[in-house]
Amino acid sequence: MTNGNLILVTGASGKTARACLAHLMERGARIRALVRRVDAADDLRTKGVADVVVGDMFARDVMKQALEGVEAVLHICPPMHPQEDALAIEMIGACRTAGVRRFALWSVLHPHINVPHHRRKQKAEAALINSDLIFTILQPGRYMQHLESIWPQVLNAGIHAFPFSTASRFSLAHLDDLARATAEVMTNTSHENAIYELAGPEALSSEDCAREISDVLDRPVSAQAAPLDTFLAKARAAGMPDWRIETFDIMNRHYDEHGLQGNGNVLHWLIGRAPKTFREYVIELAAR
Repeated sequence: MTNGNLILVTGASGKTARACLAHLMERGARIRALVRRVDAADDLRTKGVADVVVGDMFARDVMKQALEGVEAVLHICPPMHPQEDALAIEMIGACRTAGVRRFALWSVLHPHINVPHHRRKQKAEAALINSDLIFTILQPGRYMQHLESIWPQVLNAGIHAFPFSTASRFSLAHLDDLARATAEVMTNTSHENAIYELAGPEALSSEDCAREISDVLDRPVSAQAAPLDTFLAKARAAGMPDWRIETFDIMNRHYDEHGLQGNGNVLHWLIGRAPKTFREYVIELAAR
């Protein structure tokens, strides 16, 4: 793929897609962004994304407009979407009709585990592999940036707490590294018909993370397992829909027992350097 070919990025208002868009623009790629809301479109235009289509991915007239003249699609579905598999299948069909050559799917590390949104991504992967499109499947692990959701608690109370065991290990990846890898994949033809596991360089528990944060901040930070029932009750009170609560419940119970570990070699190879460590990320976060 050359930089002259048009790439459509779906779900473009989310943090993942925004990071990918930034690196695609840095490489000089021709991009079009698909978003649901006008305000998100206006914001992306201020960031330098000139070609933006607004509308629902399930609307066929919107997809026809979005796919016109497109050579490749980077499909990033909104997190834990209850119809993610159906949406991906619809997108794949639309791409075939429009004559799109290549489809890159933002999936998840270990899509085969018994967690709802992993299984939906697995179905999307199968549909893509069985289509006649040239495919690339990206399987990112858990983001380091999830720490930001509890950062005020870390700073104010010295507590690093997620709703799973403090001993569970995760191969945390920096979102910027994942986005760099994605930009490489989307602008280089050598990554066609590939499935890439994108895990971070270390398998870390909450206890490990707390020690790193404590060392960087030079103050005590302890790891705790936040009660899952309390977390879900707060989510329900805040208006989170039942299907999303159920997904969080199953996901965190899996994390409690198994964590989510992968291998960082592919990410290292794709970005051409060692992926950022959790310590480097904490230093970056603390400096803000």
